[in-house]
Amino acid sequence: MPKLTWRVFNYTQSLDITQYVRSLSYTQGRPTPLSPYSGNSASITMSSYGGIEQYVSVNDQILISSTPTGGIGRYVFNGFVTSRTFDDNPGDGVNSTMTVSLNDAMLQAGQANLQNQSLVSANEQIEELTLLLPQVYISEVGNTIDMSTGTFTTNVGQRINEIIAGDRGVFYVSNGQYFYLSPSVFGDYVNTLVTIGRTTSASQIAYQDLVRVEAASNSLFYTQATVTGSASTVTDTAVLSAFYYGIRTFTATTAQSNKVSATAQWYARTFSDPETVMLNLSFTDVAQNELALRLANGLFSQNKFVEVSYTPPGGASVTGYFWPEQMTFNATPDKTDISMIMTPLTYYNNFILDDAVFGVLDTSRLGV
Repeated sequence: MPKLTWRVFNYTQSLDITQYVRSLSYTQGRPTPLSPYSGNSASITMSSYGGIEQYVSVNDQILISSTPTGGIGRYVFNGFVTSRTFDDNPGDGVNSTMTVSLNDAMLQAGQANLQNQSLVSANEQIEELTLLLPQVYISEVGNTIDMSTGTFTTNVGQRINEIIAGDRGVFYVSNGQYFYLSPSVFGDYVNTLVTIGRTTSASQIAYQDLVRVEAASNSLFYTQATVTGSASTVTDTAVLSAFYYGIRTFTATTAQSNKVSATAQWYARTFSDPETVMLNLSFTDVAQNELALRLANGLFSQNKFVEVSYTPPGGASVTGYFWPEQMTFNATPDKTDISMIMTPLTYYNNFILDDAVFGVLDTSRLGV
């Protein structure tokens, strides 16, 4: 039977605490492509008797890894203990539990306030910021839109989100390390090894529940956008959509020093189609093909665009590429339930001339 096996390691104390863990859950990513990124969180429920509590202390660094049956283990979470909650039961205490809450380094680092901090790079400020933070290192594939430079007094998380709002990139975690991807490199981050569909196979994960969410229900339907950059504020309207559906305004603050008008246009027109859907899908590890689960474990630890197929009731099959915007895992010794909030490729709207997924050329018609 295919299965994900979890390992929980206290890096601070150099101690494997997996045997004491009754269940765990963690969430990575953000709810939508317009949501601020603030980091990831996890929760571990452990036995709590006979001194087991001492194996986990506040601020200990905890690593969580997943290994599929017959596959390779990968780190999926690296965080710090922020609190412990005890549920003490009567009797000998063997049924007592301790719930350990964890925040990853990105969440902790983002709370830091910079006082009169100088930022000098127009395209690599995320790496500048990460060099100021001992908790985390973020590798940045440089953004392509210039950001304002100078001296700032701001929250680190806020500045990072202002960069994301202008550049329209994404964060992902790979084996516990952080990466910021600019849209200019999205074409290199497409998972071609595994797909997601209604049935399972050696190369496909089968979803067990799929919810399609469109328009106002997915918080991504706007007909107008107002974007404030470092030197200007620009409002753009998707005229036809606004005529039919009225003005629905999205606002954003960016760190841009130029091209604010183009960014406002992108927000207003990318999110103006009420029939564009996000997918909320879920599945269980033990219901999958063993080979597919091995391939999916790579997607869990290194986020990429992935192909998803589904068929609406009474309709035709739909296939498209989606970004797993947010992934949540709930694990017990018996099984792991996985849920994903998935953003369609069209919401990122980054077209590369000759890319197999993002490209606008139809190479079959060109005879190449």
